[in-house]
Amino acid sequence: MKYALRILIIWLLTTGLLNVILGQNSVQQGKAIFSTRCAACHAIGKQVVGPDLKDVDTRRSEAWIIDFVHGSQKLVQAKDAVAVHLFEQFNHTVMPDHPDLSAEDIRHIIAYIHDQSAALGSTAGNSGPAKELYRLPYPNSQHSWIHNVIFLDLQGHFTPLTSHDHLSWIMIFTTVLFLVVSMVILVKVTDLKNNATQHTENKENTSPTN
Repeated sequence: MKYALRILIIWLLTTGLLNVILGQNSVQQGKAIFSTRCAACHAIGKQVVGPDLKDVDTRRSEAWIIDFVHGSQKLVQAKDAVAVHLFEQFNHTVMPDHPDLSAEDIRHIIAYIHDQSAALGSTAGNSGPAKELYRLPYPNSQHSWIHNVIFLDLQGHFTPLTSHDHLSWIMIFTTVLFLVVSMVILVKVTDLKNNATQHTENKENTSPTN
């Protein structure tokens, strides 16, 4: 039972870290697609040619967003209330269809919008030009060892990792792999030690007495 519990803990820790890494990669992929396919007409935090996309993932379902990106006019023709309202609000401007974008591509875009919306929401009321908030250094963290570990930057310039920081990701993967292997070895050694102790005790209990 203890062995199974330890393996479960190791699996949960490893899965959690992998989810964080995959989530970050999804945001980066979404940013790249957004920049080339969406940024000409849309922004996150302000209205431009098209509507402001801030928090769109909380206002619309994922399935609706995917359908709208693939073909907005299909929803308009189907009398979808939201699609019709947007079409009329923006003077019957037709949003270009993107049928070549896969559902996964659009999920990456949604992840990027969610990430940027959260960053903007946490700085609501701040004045000054908009910045890439996810790249701002962390204030008052010069003595925070946890930030040094998380962002692999021991010189005090605290900026989040990106998918292009290959060396940093290799270091993280190597560290996680080392920890997992170490935990497995520790569990095995502990079990062998316990088995040896149990075997010795059983042998002593079954040995004939003078």
